[in-house]
Amino acid sequence: MEKIKLFFVVAWQFIKKIVQIVWRFCLQVAGLIKKIRNGEALELHPLVGIWANRLFKGIFVLTLLIFAFGTAVGIAIYKYKINDVVTRVTARVIPYPATIVQGRIVTMDSYYRNYQYITKFYSSTQQTGVDYGTVKQQIMDQLVDNEVMKSQAKKYGVTVTSSDITNAYSDVVTQNGGEDEVKKVLNDLYGLNVADFKQLIADQILQQKLQDAVPVQVRASHILIRVDQGATDKQVADAKTKIDKVAADLKSGADFVAEAKQYSEDTGSATNGGDLGFFSHGQMDPDFEKIAFTTSVGALSEPFKTQFGWHLVKVLEKKGQVDTSFADWLTSLRKDSLILKMLKV
Repeated sequence: MEKIKLFFVVAWQFIKKIVQIVWRFCLQVAGLIKKIRNGEALELHPLVGIWANRLFKGIFVLTLLIFAFGTAVGIAIYKYKINDVVTRVTARVIPYPATIVQGRIVTMDSYYRNYQYITKFYSSTQQTGVDYGTVKQQIMDQLVDNEVMKSQAKKYGVTVTSSDITNAYSDVVTQNGGEDEVKKVLNDLYGLNVADFKQLIADQILQQKLQDAVPVQVRASHILIRVDQGATDKQVADAKTKIDKVAADLKSGADFVAEAKQYSEDTGSATNGGDLGFFSHGQMDPDFEKIAFTTSVGALSEPFKTQFGWHLVKVLEKKGQVDTSFADWLTSLRKDSLILKMLKV
């Protein structure tokens, strides 16, 4: 390890020397141009040749050095899993791939930055017992998911605009005591600057937009006659009688909103006429979802029972394109995507 670090130090000193030589050459060229404009070009031709030869040699040596240096850092990253200042700085210049997702490169720089944010937070908040192996895997999985979502965004016409990011950042600033306070928290807890924070915001907005646009979502209203766990057969039958009466009223032309406000025992939605808003797969009771997602828009379901009691559902709207939950959709995409993992975390 010490030999590798010593090599980097020596290599860096040599690069600085080459840069100094190139700079002096540029000054000489500027001087030559000035003399040429004064009619002194012929006698300076040999000097031009000498410096051109030196420049060629310098460029050749510099190229070899950069190649050797880049190779050494690559070995340090991929084989020895070194994560120090030298590898991180080099990774900002050379786009070493951490993984390749459908031809989209996740760079080591992105991986290092995200890992630093998390470890800085754990250190700042003095958390103990952290499984950093799991943390590394979670970071890599999230970076892969980000690239998968970016590729799908084009397919579904989902975009994140600069105004989306600006508005979201402004909301964070407003909710957290002003921009100076936000910058301080970002720096103290995560070692983040505003630009990097906005990139994280952009990734989050993209995910939210895909969640809203891709999976099928249903907006439904319901009426619940509650049946407690452990209820007797008579209590279940009495609740069924109540829901049947409500269903008969609705089929006779009664207003669903009015019936929900009067009879529904779901305190969270009764005051809104039973309106549950939009929901996707995995957000509601499975038995409830089965009816909600198979009932046509505008139609009223037959009474059905879940663990909460007897329900009637009226579907108000449906939107989305993929009839599955967002998590299942993303999992299936991950399985079907060509992912080449260059770094084993």
